[in-house]
Amino acid sequence: MTNSRRAAFALLAAPVVLMSCPAPAQETARQTVEIAYIDRSGDPFYRSAAGYTGVLRKNRISPFAAAELAIKDGAASGRAIGVTFAVFRVSLTEREDAVAAVQAAARRPGVAAAILDLPADDMLRVATALKAEPIALFNARDRSDALRLAACGTGLFHTLPSWSMLQDALAQALLELNWRRVLVLQGPGEEDQIVAKAFEASAKKFGLRVVEVRPFVPGNDPRKRYQSNVRLLTGNADYDAILVADTDGEFGRYVPYNTARPRPIVGTTGLVPMAWHSYWERHGAPQLNRRFARTTGRLMSGEDWATWIAVRSVIDAMLLNRAAAPAGLRAALLDSELKLELYKGFPGSFRPWSQQLRQAILLATHDAVISIAPVEGALHQRNNLDTLGPDQPEFHCAR
Repeated sequence: MTNSRRAAFALLAAPVVLMSCPAPAQETARQTVEIAYIDRSGDPFYRSAAGYTGVLRKNRISPFAAAELAIKDGAASGRAIGVTFAVFRVSLTEREDAVAAVQAAARRPGVAAAILDLPADDMLRVATALKAEPIALFNARDRSDALRLAACGTGLFHTLPSWSMLQDALAQALLELNWRRVLVLQGPGEEDQIVAKAFEASAKKFGLRVVEVRPFVPGNDPRKRYQSNVRLLTGNADYDAILVADTDGEFGRYVPYNTARPRPIVGTTGLVPMAWHSYWERHGAPQLNRRFARTTGRLMSGEDWATWIAVRSVIDAMLLNRAAAPAGLRAALLDSELKLELYKGFPGSFRPWSQQLRQAILLATHDAVISIAPVEGALHQRNNLDTLGPDQPEFHCAR
């Protein structure tokens, strides 16, 4: 057959091939998968707080907008598998029962998951009560290792890194820089003590030495000047770096450039381990940050990112296993084949023993990311991300 006759035959055959194609995807019935976002009106977590000088120190904003952005970002993926993803918000009153509210949300057709923007005790009660239910629950705001120990074996997944993960990342960075001797300044708050203890454990894990733990007291009371004066507090000791455990940030902001010795400051001020940073410049992060800023008019926080990735993990788990939602979603999230794009250079996945999201940690100042952990040389027999936080042999489930 000549080339011209082959071409003519192809043209005649083409309409037949086109007519035999299946009906367009939009003509088929689409499944709707919903994600509930549960929060509480008047939650103290989102109240603005001032320090002892009256200066505004905390101004947290609800990350619900990040969940909405993730739904928009996942729309094309949903169309590919015939699913429409949606998120709806349930804001509880001060006395409304969180367990009953989540149970009611879970009974809605198509609800596969819920993001619990609630205090840790509420999250634990919900996770315990709904342990036998197929719904997947997400913690995107609480960093406590205690919650992860208490909630293991339930349907609660954690997308925000724990305190131990953050301090392991910081310890790795200090070891890489050869800043091995660390002076710890610890605040009076409960969370300050948790951070300090987590760092002590990380220091021991990676071969650093905590020279001393010195408690500080915010304020200007002259009777407590040895605990509130930075130069007095940092004198009479030899160290390579100072770790500040000050989750309120009121005292820590005065530590840099004010110490008895010229030493770098790390911890909750100075070089800080973070889940996310609005100035992270690699692996697609600028595009995500720009999309979020255009949508909300503000910068993306760690809680925003953790909420965004919670929604994306539901979408990606369904892409991997289209029959996942709602009954099989938990298993799909723990599937060893699930690799989540976190925009941090390492693919994410959920640890089966704690249901914590494996992720890299950014080491950053207020306006720049300096490095990322796990650092080069931090190796693990299965996944280098498991050098951050409790590995399976170290994790002792409270249940």
